[in-house]
Amino acid sequence: MNVVGRRSVASLLSIVLNVAWWGITVALVATIFLAVLPLWFDVSTGEMDIPVAFSLDAPALAASAPGLGIDRAEIRDVRAEGLLTFAPPRGLFLTGVAVTLAGSLALLWWVVTQLRAVFRTLREGHPFVPANATRIRRIACVLLLGEAARVVVGMAYGYYTVSHFQASGVHFLARPDLNVVVIFEALIILVISEVFRTGTRLDEDQALTI
Repeated sequence: MNVVGRRSVASLLSIVLNVAWWGITVALVATIFLAVLPLWFDVSTGEMDIPVAFSLDAPALAASAPGLGIDRAEIRDVRAEGLLTFAPPRGLFLTGVAVTLAGSLALLWWVVTQLRAVFRTLREGHPFVPANATRIRRIACVLLLGEAARVVVGMAYGYYTVSHFQASGVHFLARPDLNVVVIFEALIILVISEVFRTGTRLDEDQALTI
């Protein structure tokens, strides 16, 4: 099976991206509807989830390994993540969360739109077009921007949880959660964009030479 061209891996991935694009579009429209819903209807009887990070107040948790002959072990510095489910205190809070989610989906929608355009050229067998280098560079920049926004939103959720919620035996945390893998991937994509830019220039030079 060919990697580029008709009936290739690129063609298959292009189909997957098209399906994903429509799915994200539907989710984005639904989220925007959810954001404006509290302006006209009372949604205080519903439920919503926000991500939380927490640690246990217990100094350690007991553990053992009978098969290894270890009768006593301890799990210390327990930190975990989860979803905090509650009824929204007011419509504006739910609207704010929905707007944040809509912004994330909008960024994802834009990235998938750019990828669709790139894979369309791969399917047609012409990857080295000037626009592809720009598209790929923009995707890398959006990934970096999206990761920074995710950290800020996560911190906001953390401070909101610490300020308003209590749980027995649990200590809520407000901490930055930077995904180094995403940053590394974005840098790799930036390098790939330069490869495409160089390939485009070489392809144009070859065309002029011929």
